[in-house]
Amino acid sequence: MSRKQFTEEQQQKLRQNPYVYSVTATRLSLTREFKELFMEACRAGGTPRKILEDHGFSVGSIGERRFFSIPQHIREESKRHGEFREGYSSRSNGGNALEGHPSGDDELKQLRHEVDHLKQEMEFLKKISSIRNTGR
Repeated sequence: MSRKQFTEEQQQKLRQNPYVYSVTATRLSLTREFKELFMEACRAGGTPRKILEDHGFSVGSIGERRFFSIPQHIREESKRHGEFREGYSSRSNGGNALEGHPSGDDELKQLRHEVDHLKQEMEFLKKISSIRNTGR
């Protein structure tokens, strides 16, 4: 089952919704504000369908699969990380967000990894250079 692709007209309509962070032909990203509103409304006893519809989203506008997966993604982000980010974030790839900014811990982890990698590269280049200079 493939995801519904948004037409240019649908994208323009979705961009008018204040809770849409960004939209492309294949991806709908929501604002941090909406994610927080959604979780608060769920805790207050609201149903995901009603919350989405009350904030300008309908099955017809975003597709049935997205309509049912949005609540799952919001709950998962809240459960795993205790916070929300603007737009879509893929935290499984080392903290690099496709949109938004990595948290301080994620950024530090990524920078340390980068430094270690660069140190290895430097050592490798030193060895190559010494082999060329000595003719071995």
